[in-house]
Amino acid sequence: MEQGRQAVTLNWMSQQVSNEVKTEPGVSFVGFGNYFIEFPATYQAVYFIQDGRGVNPVPVPDLFTPVVKGPIRARSADGLEMLISISFQWRLKPEALKGLFTILGDNLYKDEFVRFARAAVVEACSFYTAEQYFTQRAVITAKMLEVMQANFNKPQDDLMLEITGLQLREVDLPDDFDDEIANTQEQMQEVEVGKAERQEQIIIKEAAIEVAMQKVEEIIKGAKGQAARVQIQNEATIKQLMLVQQRQAEANAAILQQFANDTLPFDRRNAHLFMRVGSSMRIVGMDDGCKKNLKAMHYVSLCHCCL
Repeated sequence: MEQGRQAVTLNWMSQQVSNEVKTEPGVSFVGFGNYFIEFPATYQAVYFIQDGRGVNPVPVPDLFTPVVKGPIRARSADGLEMLISISFQWRLKPEALKGLFTILGDNLYKDEFVRFARAAVVEACSFYTAEQYFTQRAVITAKMLEVMQANFNKPQDDLMLEITGLQLREVDLPDDFDDEIANTQEQMQEVEVGKAERQEQIIIKEAAIEVAMQKVEEIIKGAKGQAARVQIQNEATIKQLMLVQQRQAEANAAILQQFANDTLPFDRRNAHLFMRVGSSMRIVGMDDGCKKNLKAMHYVSLCHCCL
């Protein structure tokens, strides 16, 4: 047996296969008339694509030739018909060889695998709307792989395959729907541009508001400083005036204290003031009559001031 193969032994007399699976390459004795029923032991590929050129550039034995079929026709959850192009990789488990040969033989199983795969893809496609094939491609691919693995792993039916990878290659939708999707995507882009522009304007306005608030705070701080300065100046002026008035009151009180025992203290004080004024006057070129009149005027003035 060559490398990359696994086999079960067919008894020519009973036409029954043995339970033992041969996996090691090399020469083996199987008995007179008996022979190996070989299956691939490596991963094989199945393609559902429109153009199969380039899939198998190097000739290989028929046992390892990949299966190439056309795209799968399916419907979305909203009933839209579409063509799905996929590929996946599979490998037979050794314990499944006997049951597989008993049911499908050694040359029909690949055709049945194609049928199982189509059923899995059609089932998976029915879970999603046509629009989601543009927006949730990875999710749909994962769902297809999940359904495919479930369809090819049924030990109760002697069907056990390993499905390790699935690629969603192309989704062909009707042209009218493609045009509408393209138009929708364009409008969505315009909406996103509008949102970005609105956000930009919001940022600009917020910055302007922040600048205005800072200016208001500066004005308030300046006004508070000016008010504090005026208040300090007013308090200083008031304090100074009160001090002057207090000193004047104390001086007047001291003067009145000197004449407190007189019967006419105010007249005595006025006369004293008049005498001080008269003695302090030194008028040049003025006769005695003028001086008397001037003293009388000063006396009257002092009396009015003291009353």
